[in-house]
Amino acid sequence: MSTTSPLFSILIANYNNAKFFDDLFPSLISQTYKNIEIIFVDDCSTDNSLEEVKKYADQDPRIKVFKNNQNQGCAPTKKRCIELSSGEYFGFVDPDDYIEKNAVEKMINELQKDSEIALVCSRFYLHNENLTEKQTITQPQDISEDKILMFGLMPNAFSAFSRKQYNHTQGIDTTFKRAIDRDLVLKMEEVGRVIHIPDYLYHYRINSNSISHNLNAYRAQYWAWQARYRACERRGLSKEDVFSEIMSYIDGKRFDFSTTADYKLGKKLLALPRWIKYKLLKRK
Repeated sequence: MSTTSPLFSILIANYNNAKFFDDLFPSLISQTYKNIEIIFVDDCSTDNSLEEVKKYADQDPRIKVFKNNQNQGCAPTKKRCIELSSGEYFGFVDPDDYIEKNAVEKMINELQKDSEIALVCSRFYLHNENLTEKQTITQPQDISEDKILMFGLMPNAFSAFSRKQYNHTQGIDTTFKRAIDRDLVLKMEEVGRVIHIPDYLYHYRINSNSISHNLNAYRAQYWAWQARYRACERRGLSKEDVFSEIMSYIDGKRFDFSTTADYKLGKKLLALPRWIKYKLLKRK
């Protein structure tokens, strides 16, 4: 490991999440790795987000607060976070989540091992909204390293990116309304190595107002598949083959759809995309 301490940028794209800041910011400013900057961009929140973040920014000059002139949405706000940051490495933390105190240190240790590493991700905890319930999320074990992002579980929101490798991609696609992280990490997989470490470093909260939950879950699935399909186009892969491969992995286990039980499960999994296709055709 290098003896240098490169700057790490923690990026936060926020809209109406002030009530979660007392979990978020203590986890950031108490990081064991000290050479960080925290870039906070508010997308014209209608709650008291700016007042609440200022309380922490007044105590810690590493927190830099910005506001969009008008509401732009998640993707443009995340892109602006990157543009405003200066770190050699960076990672997003959703404003309703939080990270372990050694998360940045663990990520930096991995990133500095090899200049060709594009992305480092970890295991994560899944919480309900009030943090009274928690479960662990693990990665399928039988997927090769070069296919983790395409076929395996999605890395959590706090993946650590190499700016050097990020600059070799098309960057964040501002036309995406959801699944922005998935689209970006698929691009990162194409320009460098992906490292998945076994530590649980991220705490993901199921927020009832999230752009990827409740009624938005179906829309999020649409954009997640768009990210995969566009990755197929960049990589020259068959969309049909990739779809079939992905659907064969459930909870880290490959299912055999030739068996009766797994065939029934397969039909259930295919019900959503078939329903979406039916609705789209009906509108024409």
